[in-house]
This record gives sequence, C-alpha cells and structure tokens, in this order.
Amino acid sequence: MHDHLHRGTTIRKHLWWAFWINFIFFIIELFGGIYSNSLALLSDAGHMFTDVMALGLAIFVSKIGEKLANAKWTYGYMRAEVIGAFVNGATLVFICGFILIEAVERFGTSQNILGGPMLMIAISGLFANGISAWILSKDHQDNMNIKGAYLHLLADTLGSVGAIISGLAIWLWNFTIIDIIASIFIVVLILIGTKSLLEQSVKLLMDTVPEHLDYNTIKESILKLEHIEQVHDLHIWSISQNKPSLSAHLKLCSECTETHHWSECLKNTQSFLAKEYGIKHCTLQIEPMDFIEENHCG
Repeated sequence: MHDHLHRGTTIRKHLWWAFWINFIFFIIELFGGIYSNSLALLSDAGHMFTDVMALGLAIFVSKIGEKLANAKWTYGYMRAEVIGAFVNGATLVFICGFILIEAVERFGTSQNILGGPMLMIAISGLFANGISAWILSKDHQDNMNIKGAYLHLLADTLGSVGAIISGLAIWLWNFTIIDIIASIFIVVLILIGTKSLLEQSVKLLMDTVPEHLDYNTIKESILKLEHIEQVHDLHIWSISQNKPSLSAHLKLCSECTETHHWSECLKNTQSFLAKEYGIKHCTLQIEPMDFIEENHCG
C-alpha cells in the first residue's frame, strides 16, 4: 500500500510539472495569437488548453482514485475519470466549433497576420509539448490515466507543427490563406481524438460490454464448464476503463443438488473468468431448477 501511494505521489509530481508548463505556454499562445491575428495559433492555443484540462483531470483522478469505497460510494470513485473524460471531450467539440466558425468568416477576406511573432510562439508551443511529453514518457506505459494525457500532448505536437508551417509560409511568402488551412487541419486532428474519447466515455457510462470482450463467446465458454446447463441474466460491463465486471444466474445439472456442488461450481466459474477474460469482479447466482423452468429467459 505504501509503494502504491508513493508511486501515485511521484506520478502527480510529473503531472503538475507538465500542467504548469502547458498552462504558461497556453497563455503565451493565446495572447500571441490575438497579437499576431493568427487563427492557426489561436486554434493551437485552444488545443493546448485541452491539454491543460486533460492534465488537470489526470491529477484529480490520480488523487481521488486513492480513496476507498465506502457505504455510500460502494464502487469507489473510479467513474470520476469517465465523467471527466466526457466533459473534456464535449469542451473540445465546442472549441472546434468556434474555430471553424471563425475560419469560415475569415475565408475570402484579407487578413493582416504577423508571421514572425506567430512563428516564434508556435516553436515555443512545440517545445512545451515536447518537454511535457518527455516528463510523462516513463509513466504512460502502465497507467491508463497518464496514457490519455500523454497521447493528448502528442496530438497537440502535430498542431504546433501545423502552426509553425503556417508561420513560415506567411513570414516568407505572405501566404495568409494557409493560416485558415492550418487551423482546419488542427480542428480535424482534435475531432478525431475527441470522437474516440466521447465514444469510450459514453459506452462506459451506459454500461456497455467492453470492446475487448464478446458477450456470446463468454456465455458459450461458461456453458462449456462442468455441471453448468444454462446461463441467463448475463450482464457484462466495466466499472472503470480497466475493471470489467460480470453478473449472471446459473442453472446446474440435475446431479448437482447439494450445497457443496454449488460452492465448487461458483469457485471454478469465477476462477475461469478471471484467468481467461480478466474479469475479477464477478457476481454469480445459482437458482433452483424449478425457478428456472418457471421463469425461463435466454
């Protein structure tokens, strides 16, 4: 337990470093985009703001995840990560909508964009993303929470590259239309990542079957176990991103009439599900045969 808490403290320290680096450069890019009149730089600042949100969420989840389940929050606080991810994704969509509206309004109009300041600030943003990603590079392999923030930073690095290319083209050739093109490119990158984020969070909140598990395969596998004749009311969901759960009612063969048969069957089924599918949170119920016959359902 002590090692787990120490590991959590170290991870949060890395997250705080990345958070403040991105927050400072978000402010620089925001005011730099306003000063240079660059939509690409403003859109990259918007993406960097989502990085700040993602890092803040990771810090919050890392801390709150250490709280144990209690009489009121019987599953613990693991769903906080999912709710935060959904809010983060919805905010991303809002920012993208604002950028696209601004891009449409600017299209076909002459814009006075300062390519030099825009280029310098975009390079600074790329540097900030690179440093932050490096800070988290040692933690993201074995922590899904950190991995989400890490991938967010890598995606934003591409946005900074787009802003740099845009700044070069404006500075060297006064090719201002590329600012709109670069901003749309950045929006597309954000939306691609947001689509996956929103889909995953909604599926978790709606208690759908985890993508790496197949309902029918698991049901057939349980039916192949010794003494089990029928499975019904089978439910598979995930409490958090990496904690699948299962509940089911089982009918045993007619020879299994003693209580010790039931206990042995429950133990074997739970062990099988944990070993084969990684489902360690499992609730199984043995029902009398007359109940099954009267209340049959698939």
